[in-house]
Amino acid sequence: MLVPLWGEWEGIEASVRLRWEEQRLYLRFMVKEVELRRMTKAHNEAVWEDSCVEAFLQREGSDEYVNIECSASTMMLVARGSGRQGRRYYTPTFIDTIPYEVKILENSNARSRWQADLILDLASLGLLEDGQRAKDVGLRGNFYKCGDKLVQPHYLAAAEIGTMKPDFHRPEYFIPLVCVD
Repeated sequence: MLVPLWGEWEGIEASVRLRWEEQRLYLRFMVKEVELRRMTKAHNEAVWEDSCVEAFLQREGSDEYVNIECSASTMMLVARGSGRQGRRYYTPTFIDTIPYEVKILENSNARSRWQADLILDLASLGLLEDGQRAKDVGLRGNFYKCGDKLVQPHYLAAAEIGTMKPDFHRPEYFIPLVCVD
């Protein structure tokens, strides 16, 4: 379960499941929220303003991390860098190669439920070298649910973040990701 951090979150729940396979990380986010917002029309736009789930991943010993932010509209933002500023964006053509599927399970005036599944090739994201397996490399990260422009903005995370205002770009709060067979 992702835990609420800043602001209001009544009626909002999210969880993430991880599965490893060689160089791939499979993610399944399950989300329940009052409002479903899907306004983003292109990759690398402001997906965090929509109903959004995110994965931030970093190889142990690296200053840089990769953020993969996924709107319920199926648009993504994917970037790399050592902090919030100066991030380098992956091209929309590259993003189109990332398997990503959204299933709207329920959408009414009372609540929405949706599922997001994605498969991340950690080598193509620069987190592993060709031939390395995820279980042989130390990875750290955090997983999030947000919706900055929803009627009820909210911020949830897998690991606590000790800042006064919402800020997911904080690798000092990433936790080790353990890959077991």
